[in-house]
Amino acid sequence: MSGKRTRSYRCAVHQRDREVSSENDFHLLLEDPTLFARMVHLVAMEVLPEERDRKYYQERYTCCPPPFFIICVTLLELGVFAWYAWGAGGVAAAAGPVPVDSPLVYRPDRRRELWRFLTYSVVHAGWLHLAFNLLVQLAVGLPLEMVHGAVRCGAVYLAGVLGGSLAASVLDPDVCLAGASGGVYALLAAHLANALLNFHAMRYGAVRLVAALAVASCDVGFAVHARYTKQEAPPVSYAAHVAGALAGLTIGLLVLKHAQQRLWERLLWWAALGAYAACTLFAVLYNVFSAPVDELHYMPPDPPPDAGF
Repeated sequence: MSGKRTRSYRCAVHQRDREVSSENDFHLLLEDPTLFARMVHLVAMEVLPEERDRKYYQERYTCCPPPFFIICVTLLELGVFAWYAWGAGGVAAAAGPVPVDSPLVYRPDRRRELWRFLTYSVVHAGWLHLAFNLLVQLAVGLPLEMVHGAVRCGAVYLAGVLGGSLAASVLDPDVCLAGASGGVYALLAAHLANALLNFHAMRYGAVRLVAALAVASCDVGFAVHARYTKQEAPPVSYAAHVAGALAGLTIGLLVLKHAQQRLWERLLWWAALGAYAACTLFAVLYNVFSAPVDELHYMPPDPPPDAGF
């Protein structure tokens, strides 16, 4: 092509992106991107592995609807924590105690109250517990919801919450549950699975994997240490952390969007579906047919009915 056709050729190329419509519009390319455009670009670089998917996402995303699921869950957890802190005299402890008398906390002697298998996630044992969960929840959940949508992100989160309570009821049936760690670890595992499967294409893939695994390992290790060394009652299970991560890993492979549908990914999809369905069915049947816990040894006895006040 001759030099006379160079600018017309450039106009034809950029017309696809609607950035220019004539030779006089090339000054638009020199304008600095807006704050919203930078945010969308950052989300695309962090979540999407392929360059063509990133460009398509940046062109089409309008933040309508906004990522309301993670925001609503975060506000709900903050509201519940503030309510119990106000009930305790307006003072929030750094680490506990767990309000085990709450109708939201999962207790093995109240497992017939089915809502507790989900509502335990909005109650936290101290502001350190709350701050860690909210930080990871917002940092990981918001980008995932912006890319995959509220329904898919909510399915991963709720699967982690439900998987955590079901696993704790089977593997550690003598403890209570409080906190959103199951849902948070589900989001984290779904994000890590995406980064692991697309390791070669993700930016700083090795650094993100190592950092996330280090944080998760420290948190789970602290939970295991607190479970078996602290003598104060009641104990809180750590099984929800591991089970939530496994649930997020399997459900993330099922519901999150994938640009390519290779044969081994389809086989992995069916394997994840079978594993989650089998584990969930076993835990549900265990809770249905196992003998209920009559009384927790670490709980104070209930007052007699004729006690004053």
